[in-house]
Amino acid sequence: MSRWHAILAVIGLVAVPASAQTIPPISLVPGEAVTVRIDDGGRAGAPERGRAEWSRFDAYAARQLAGLPTPDAPVPEGMPIDAPENLRPDPIPEGEVRVRLLTIADRHALLVVENGQGRAMAYRARMTVNGQTRHTDVCVVLPGLPSYEHWPHLIERLELSDFRFIPWPPGRRPTCA
Repeated sequence: MSRWHAILAVIGLVAVPASAQTIPPISLVPGEAVTVRIDDGGRAGAPERGRAEWSRFDAYAARQLAGLPTPDAPVPEGMPIDAPENLRPDPIPEGEVRVRLLTIADRHALLVVENGQGRAMAYRARMTVNGQTRHTDVCVVLPGLPSYEHWPHLIERLELSDFRFIPWPPGRRPTCA
């Protein structure tokens, strides 16, 4: 078994610092997906909406996440998902940022963020649960790997904003805030 890493993050309640935007704000409801294509000049195209589909790797990650205890506080950094050698994340097309909001067994929420840029990506998130909207912490999304954010409850709406691309040293785990 070889180690394939995707980034796994369990969510708390702190936001990533604000920054300049390259991607417009994205609002998602469960079952929805959004793709943004970024050109060579760094300009983002209009978000393309669709239905959120599960990959085999997403299902594997969801099983791992749903089995973890809920942390008492936000986690400081993302953790890798170890998967069998024959189970690898789908390739992320260069220049694309894709987000999907899924539900696990109609009890949990799972955000999948895929970053096809050559640099890491940070962003902010606000969730609406039981009609109340609040900030939530998220982790930096490394290039070329899916990032998973898990909440042990359903989310009515998720708003993502303040996207920015940042340099990231190879081998460094993604920080969460």
